[in-house]
Amino acid sequence: MPLDTPPQPALVGFKGSIAEPCVLHPEVVATYPYADSLPPRLWKKIDSWEDAEARRAERRDQDEEPPTYHHDLSIPQGFRVGGFPSWRTTDPRAVNCEVCAAPMNLLLTLDSYEWSGADSSWMPIEEGNIAERQRDRCPTQLAFGRDGLLNIFACQADPGHPHRWSLQ
Repeated sequence: MPLDTPPQPALVGFKGSIAEPCVLHPEVVATYPYADSLPPRLWKKIDSWEDAEARRAERRDQDEEPPTYHHDLSIPQGFRVGGFPSWRTTDPRAVNCEVCAAPMNLLLTLDSYEWSGADSSWMPIEEGNIAERQRDRCPTQLAFGRDGLLNIFACQADPGHPHRWSLQ
């Protein structure tokens, strides 16, 4: 049973470190590996597709940006369970368990923003009918690093091993 009044922490380090109460609307979303994690041959095909989409948009004289792999197809913003990690500030890297050296899987991503103007194709369904000026891109009011995201990884071999994280 939910508490009428959630407990408040005794000390808050900075604005953005305590979540604002909000409603969770889970959605199933397919994700694909971060662009720089792809084999060069596949990335060349995606690059060709993006160029063709840009040319089509130009011919149609569209105001909207054409879709791109990075912003529209691979990894959405927001809080996620599983999927692929985003490597916004570093090059992609393997994350291995410090106890047994087994590869680690992305367990959870906590993002400072649920969606942005750059990748509005990932806008949550419940935000679709809200006027632009009323949309809250950060309903939890949490901030990770400098408005980045926190990837938390779990050991494939033994989930009891310590988790690792990457701040992007």
